[in-house]
Amino acid sequence: MPKPTAAANAAPMPITTRRTFLKAGGALGTVAALAVPVAVLPKAEAAEHPDAELLRLGAEFERNLVLLKAEMERNAPVRERYARAVERRRGDLNREPFDNFVKRRVVVEHDDAIDREDAFFNAMDALAERIREKPATGVAGLAVRARVAAYDSHILLKPDNHPDLQEWDNQCLLSFFREVERMAREAAHV
Repeated sequence: MPKPTAAANAAPMPITTRRTFLKAGGALGTVAALAVPVAVLPKAEAAEHPDAELLRLGAEFERNLVLLKAEMERNAPVRERYARAVERRRGDLNREPFDNFVKRRVVVEHDDAIDREDAFFNAMDALAERIREKPATGVAGLAVRARVAAYDSHILLKPDNHPDLQEWDNQCLLSFFREVERMAREAAHV
């Protein structure tokens, strides 16, 4: 009988199907192409690129962002069930004591989902901090920094980045990020 390994005891990673992965990647919108300079550079050239570390961190950032969005999508039904339970409790004049309410399955599921998302957010924030600490020397590095700024301003976490559905200040920021993205793509093809 094989002995259990540390990997068998590790916390499970969120289950991401190909569809969830692609859907989350598609939800990133046009700004997602900021990772293009990483893919365009040949491996030997990428190591010599002045923004090589930023590009590496940017690629890691993109992978983590896709996983975060997939986790948020996976938790959406739990959030909806929780919201309905809270609403029912709010409308019930003979409601159960709060201590009993927090022990209900829907509340426990919701708290677990929030804990999983918080772990992703903490990892993303630490990575974003590392990216913000590195100065960009070229437009490819600037594109990575712009992508992190879009994350920091919460534009990337909104379900739809269509400009008509954004607040004015977000429209301005998104327009700027897309312009930096365009410049990075053009520079990568020169």
